[in-house]
Amino acid sequence: MTNGTVLLKGLRALQIGPGLAAAVCGRALADLGADIIRLDADRSSTLAAYLNHGGTNDTLTPDALAAEAAMSRLIICEGRPSDLRDHALDEDCLRALNPNAVLVYISPFGLTGPWADRPASDLTLFAASGVSRMLTGQVQDISEPPTRPVGEQSTFIGGLAAACAAMHAALLDADQQGAVIDISLHEALATLAITELTRAGLNGRAWSRKRIGDGNGATVCILPASDGYVAISPREEKQWAQWLTVMGSPAWGEEDRFKTKPDRVKNWDALHALMSDWSRGQTKQRIADAAQGAHVPSFPLRELTEQFESPQLKQRGFYRQINLDGKTVQAPGPAYGMSQSSASATDALASGGPLPLSGVRVLDFSWVIAGPTTTRHLAAMGADIIKVEAPGRG
Repeated sequence: MTNGTVLLKGLRALQIGPGLAAAVCGRALADLGADIIRLDADRSSTLAAYLNHGGTNDTLTPDALAAEAAMSRLIICEGRPSDLRDHALDEDCLRALNPNAVLVYISPFGLTGPWADRPASDLTLFAASGVSRMLTGQVQDISEPPTRPVGEQSTFIGGLAAACAAMHAALLDADQQGAVIDISLHEALATLAITELTRAGLNGRAWSRKRIGDGNGATVCILPASDGYVAISPREEKQWAQWLTVMGSPAWGEEDRFKTKPDRVKNWDALHALMSDWSRGQTKQRIADAAQGAHVPSFPLRELTEQFESPQLKQRGFYRQINLDGKTVQAPGPAYGMSQSSASATDALASGGPLPLSGVRVLDFSWVIAGPTTTRHLAAMGADIIKVEAPGRG
């Protein structure tokens, strides 16, 4: 696979202001070949400089805004509705400059609703979305406060959502009035908790933070290793049998107290202690390699510095060299590989349906979470999703 850079060749996008979520959106579009024009983009931090490197960077003035907006297919802005109005970046003002552009607005709570103009931060958005209380999993002491993830995760999640929606909207007829994309960072984060939202919607019961029994540890847990930690997930009975083989078929694995998953849940503390006694004598990579070789999901918990030496990331060309403030550094590339064939898929869009992907048929062979999440978003854009279930799955 090679990382494509020409998929959006010819697409001109105007990114306005210092917002980091808008910068994430612009970076994603630029990585696919779009021509990004930035006005007043932030470069005050290493993260902002990375997101906004390349392309054209100019100062935001009324003349520059008018000239660049008139030539752009996409216009990306970030801010609360009141802030957008104060800077003449609301829909009415931008439509006067370009009636057909796709307008992409990113804000903490969306452009409408009683919270639309509330101030927010990454910390408060994670709390408001309900994600914070689940980040550490279930805990013994529920007085232990929720935690905040490192970095500015809401900007990345919301920015990528904006980029995906913008690319689909750009498929619409360029001669008609462009769509308005209204991205709420709050809502983008809330979709991460879709399982718990479904639980609450169907039976009115919320997920408990109190750890009861094994806290799902009988199928998913972290074990200590001689050089760190490793995650394992022998969630099916056949995987549990294979995991015992990886550990050298210990005698305790045949004991009745660990025979079935309910047994392992009931006796989790003893089970984890026994597995830990074995794992502490192994390196985390050796455990992961042996588990994966036995078809048991596993991966070592890596330090960030270890990622630069990852043979997997090196082989896929994940890192790229860029120049930041006169220094050449290794920076992350796109989180995907892409190859293109000579066949054209544009005919499928000729149906003229009301949504960008109307007429596109997608075969979905995936299961668990990542694949179905992808096709759920494609369906929302009008695609016809054909779900092919895995053998033996309901």
